[in-house]
Amino acid sequence: MKSPIRSLFLFLALLAATLGVGCEKAGGPAGAAAAGGGAYQCPMHPWVRAAAGADCTVCGMKLVAAAAGSPAAAGPAMVMLPRGGVTAVGLTTVPAARRPLRRTLRVGGMIGEDESRHGVISAPVEGRIDGLAMSCEGERVNRRQPLVTIYSRTLLAAAQDYQRALTNGGADLAAAQRLLLSYGLVHEQIIAIPARHPDDAYFGLLAPLSGAIVKSYVAEGQVVRAGDKLFELADFTKLWFMFTAYEQDLPWLKVGQTVRLTTPSLPGEVFTAPIAFISPNLNEMTRSTKVRVVLENPERRFHNNAYAQGVVELDAPEVLAVPRSAVLWPGGEPRVYVAVAPGSYAPRTLRLGRAGDSDYEVLAGLEPGAEVVVNGNLLLDSQAQWDQLAFPEAPSGAPTGMPGMAAEPAPKPAAQP
Repeated sequence: MKSPIRSLFLFLALLAATLGVGCEKAGGPAGAAAAGGGAYQCPMHPWVRAAAGADCTVCGMKLVAAAAGSPAAAGPAMVMLPRGGVTAVGLTTVPAARRPLRRTLRVGGMIGEDESRHGVISAPVEGRIDGLAMSCEGERVNRRQPLVTIYSRTLLAAAQDYQRALTNGGADLAAAQRLLLSYGLVHEQIIAIPARHPDDAYFGLLAPLSGAIVKSYVAEGQVVRAGDKLFELADFTKLWFMFTAYEQDLPWLKVGQTVRLTTPSLPGEVFTAPIAFISPNLNEMTRSTKVRVVLENPERRFHNNAYAQGVVELDAPEVLAVPRSAVLWPGGEPRVYVAVAPGSYAPRTLRLGRAGDSDYEVLAGLEPGAEVVVNGNLLLDSQAQWDQLAFPEAPSGAPTGMPGMAAEPAPKPAAQP
């Protein structure tokens, strides 16, 4: 097998030889076929065209009239190689076929709290905070757990009204109970009021919900008004992994797809979770949107605001596809070279769809089964562009070849008796 360096030297030598054989090429078999007007073509090699009465320069068959406006009569330029030329330049082809289009999307993002499980604990009544049961960020709080001790004249007055209502009964008792509930006391605290010491002027406020403290706004000795924030809590038993998806990724993504996650805080472990939501709003500047993955975290193994990486295995139904290595982009237009006969290659301009890991989706310009060049296509394209520069008078349908390597015509068939 020839090395890439030897193939490159061979190609450069062939280009250099063109300067000395240009006139010979114009008068050679391919040039003669191209100069004949193109009214007739070979039925086996339709890119060979000439005037009436000529023979095919490849197989020796008599040329027949070409249909007006047929693709063969106005086909694209071709590159022809002699016997052994395909091996010399290392050309290989694969057939275009229908197959699943696969793509691997690797993303990075942050693990954060579930916004629907975020809560705020506010002061239910005005007063002075004279004791804190907890105040550090990250501390876990359970529902009905003591949070702060408050001195409030409003609460004291409501408690005295409740004690009087206990003696009188009736509607006043129910109203007094509702008022104490609105001031943040729970039923057990209310029914224990008659047993309180007369000098006890403090009440304990209990947590109305469970979670971890993510923000504390209160300090001991602070005077608060009704509605002032005391704490912000988050329930970390469920977390969100948020990552950015760009506009070109959106045709691949859908709700329910599985994402494989890794995070530096849990090395060596891989977690899976589904995509729960894809935001419909695109950022105008970055042309991207946010994708949400829901993580179950009952054991609190994931940390809030931790970095994580995700891998999404994307696939699509079977589509006509060609390898990405077969596609060239001269002038920004996708093109492949197709083997139309042994040693003969024609360019095809494509309309492409989605790009997979190793394949492109082909929307137009190619039929299933076409043999596309995956190795050596750069040499073919360079030769075709060189021919256009060196011989601009040749019509677009004329076949071309490596300099000094023109295909030899096949011997004519023996005359039948």
